[in-house]
Amino acid sequence: MNGFDLSISSFVNGFAHRSLRFDEFVVFVSRSNLLKGGVVIGLIWWLWFQDGDIRRKREALLAAMIASFPALAVARILSWVLFRPRPFHEAQFLFRVPYGISAARWEGLSSFPSDHAVLFFALATGIFFASRRAGWFTFVYVSIVICLPRLFIGEHYTTDILAGAAIGISMTWLANLPATRKALTSWALQWLDARPGQFYCFSFILTYQMAELFDPMLNMLKFIIHGKLPS
Repeated sequence: MNGFDLSISSFVNGFAHRSLRFDEFVVFVSRSNLLKGGVVIGLIWWLWFQDGDIRRKREALLAAMIASFPALAVARILSWVLFRPRPFHEAQFLFRVPYGISAARWEGLSSFPSDHAVLFFALATGIFFASRRAGWFTFVYVSIVICLPRLFIGEHYTTDILAGAAIGISMTWLANLPATRKALTSWALQWLDARPGQFYCFSFILTYQMAELFDPMLNMLKFIIHGKLPS
């Protein structure tokens, strides 16, 4: 573990076990898909129907959602290649596990980079391209409400978050370059113009999955593969 991660994680972890209610509150926030994906996806839908240069805003938001998939794929590959134990599994770090956290469920899973940071900073960047004011708010919201609790509960180090943010932001930035954005989103906007009902039906399912961090789809796949409900 490097000194940068150790100093920040030690400071944040120092607040654990001081108050049962505080630990439970942070754990609740870290697990609430409504407070995580629900708020960010809600902002995307709000901007989608907001007046003023609607076409440009919709291109920016669509490009971000499309870019989030290769960004998550890059993060997954890095987690396999550059395996890193979670803070509460790090032998060199005497981590105090907050009340309400089970470290066993993360056994064998890499902390680097953070999938949460990848997805939500990618979406926040798309929101920023659509609206500067809403974008800055989303960056702050993602940092404090989504990423900071993950440091507290011991799922990630600071560099895990920073690496995930860098992947998400860079992928969405590339997707929002003028030439790239047109190529990525023209088919979707043509679909919207031709069959709006079909487009919004699919978009609802997709954004619902994003808001739930793809948990319903992953649980369904686990059931199909293993033949039992996930624990």
